[in-house]
Amino acid sequence: MNIIQYNREIQLENSTFKISEAASELIKKFHQSADGLTLQNWKALSEILDYASAAEQTIADQKEMISNLESIAATDLITGLMNRLGFENEIIHAIARAKRYQEASLFVYIDLDNFKNINDTYGHNAGDAMLKRVGSILEQSIRKTDAAARMSGDEFGLLLTKCNIDKAKDRAGLIRHNLRKITLNYEDINLHTSASMGFAVINQDSSMEDIFNVADKAMYENKRSRKNNPKKYHLT
Repeated sequence: MNIIQYNREIQLENSTFKISEAASELIKKFHQSADGLTLQNWKALSEILDYASAAEQTIADQKEMISNLESIAATDLITGLMNRLGFENEIIHAIARAKRYQEASLFVYIDLDNFKNINDTYGHNAGDAMLKRVGSILEQSIRKTDAAARMSGDEFGLLLTKCNIDKAKDRAGLIRHNLRKITLNYEDINLHTSASMGFAVINQDSSMEDIFNVADKAMYENKRSRKNNPKKYHLT
């Protein structure tokens, strides 16, 4: 019986060909068995293993493609932040952590003030440029454990996790202050914006609907109160 050595490069008659690492390992196992691997069976076995290896790579490529499509589906095309779909998934995870680990998080609902005037006066390209600038500030202001999203129009959201709630509110206030300092030069015109904020604490008793309702109500209360006191932001 002619036994094949289990190296990666095999010499048969006048030709040399290579086998996959998976084939090599299986050949080694056959070699260590009582019967060994015959020359007649080797080529068929190698072809089967190579086919299996190619199929495995195809599956891996498909999984990567699905992952990329899911990422695109959860991303806002203008700002590069999460969109509402992706952000709601993050909130679901935050609620789950609160129930399992009693880990509170803070949802910050952000609405840009007078953003419609920018679109109406200077056009949607100017509005998109402002949205990108706001998105950049939000992304630079959070940690890796946090999340930022453009939920729709001129509405944004932050999810601040693994931190003291009072300190998280202070961080959000600083972010709002940074948004007020924006000066966007668009076609030699300086554009400005500011933001109203509302907070909702995420704990083990929270639901998605309650979180958005509380933050939405707080944001509009903040917007109304700031008409008389622009430096004030409402904490909930």
